[in-house]
Amino acid sequence: MGEVTSTRPSAAAQPTPDELVDMLFRRNYETLLRLAVVMVGSREAAEDAVQDSFAALHRNWRTLRDSGDPEAYLRSTVLNRCRSWVRRQATQRAARPLMLVRKHHESPEETVVDRDEVGSIVAIMRTLARRQREVLACRFVLELSVAETARQLEISEGSVKTHTSRGLKALQDRFEVAQ
Repeated sequence: MGEVTSTRPSAAAQPTPDELVDMLFRRNYETLLRLAVVMVGSREAAEDAVQDSFAALHRNWRTLRDSGDPEAYLRSTVLNRCRSWVRRQATQRAARPLMLVRKHHESPEETVVDRDEVGSIVAIMRTLARRQREVLACRFVLELSVAETARQLEISEGSVKTHTSRGLKALQDRFEVAQ
């Protein structure tokens, strides 16, 4: 009689969760990174999202509902992490105070000059009528459109245009006097 061979692979032939995650990483990392970069617009944030997703896959491997499709789990996790990142960024932007100072300066001297100029602009803006100041802040600090500014301030688009024109004229007149 001949030997009976099993067609089932032995337990030793089955890859471990570590090996499976490593294999999935090598096969899917670049694709998932491209997906995340498109979602968040930042390579650094995208890398974090993808790496966190692989860490979650490894951590949750034994409890996956559909362990037959770990790529779907990874895609879903990457997308969820990207959505969370985008929401956090929007919340942080909304909570940040408005700043009129540029982020990058060429020298400390220019920084001081810029601060002086910003201080002058703010001081002159404070002399404008409230509505002109609000409209100019919406239009040029928040970079809202005429329609968005009108909705934000609950005034007509015509009023936004009028206050913008009058406010810019007043600023120009005041700057000329200040210099």
